[in-house]
Amino acid sequence: MKKISVALTFAAVMSVSLLLSGCMKRGEILESVAAENPVLAGGQDKPDVALHDNVVLDFDEIQADAEELIEDSEEYPLSSYIDTFVDEDRKQIMLIWPLQNEATEEDGVHYAEGLLRAYNDAAHDQDFSIALATEDSYGGLYSRYDVNVQVFREQDLLNAQDYFVSMTIPAGSKEKVVKFSEYDGVNKVFLIDGASWIPGGKYTGGSEQIQALMAEDEAAEESAAAARAARGEISEFPGGR
Repeated sequence: MKKISVALTFAAVMSVSLLLSGCMKRGEILESVAAENPVLAGGQDKPDVALHDNVVLDFDEIQADAEELIEDSEEYPLSSYIDTFVDEDRKQIMLIWPLQNEATEEDGVHYAEGLLRAYNDAAHDQDFSIALATEDSYGGLYSRYDVNVQVFREQDLLNAQDYFVSMTIPAGSKEKVVKFSEYDGVNKVFLIDGASWIPGGKYTGGSEQIQALMAEDEAAEESAAAARAARGEISEFPGGR
């Protein structure tokens, strides 16, 4: 069975008009979505945190530290901004990195791998049991979480088929980032009109497989929504599902 990735780009797209008009600043995309979907921000005004073996991970701080690591490296001059989101109920991390429009596909892969490593190492600073990233590994955080990583030019925000990288790496799989043009999988992206499933450039599966994965994903989200409802949180989900 071919891989199906769940790349939740809803946050970027729902604020696209502000971004493209130059009115939205870096880091405000997910804030805009959270304002209308409180569950995406934990349902209340507090840091995005998770408890693992008595160590509380503060994902807001992890994002800030990862951004600092990337800025200090001076290796990523084409960065526009970085946004992240963690869904504890589904054990998913989403990493979004739009780049300046002169970026290339090769840049996209390089930046995606850099963000994965920086985000992991920022988490390691809070929990030393998380293995640091190496040349051969993106790090131990991704043994606990699926990670949805999306890198694209700002001008391609609504053109999901043109993303440089858009894939999910399942927890513990140690899969490597590949160009979306060479990806044998299907990527779930939230655009203005809702969720779309976009096949990678080398996808060899069929429509029946996509339908099956869509049903599986919907069941998983319904389970997560029920868990949020049990905690008294709003269970709305982006994309109009």
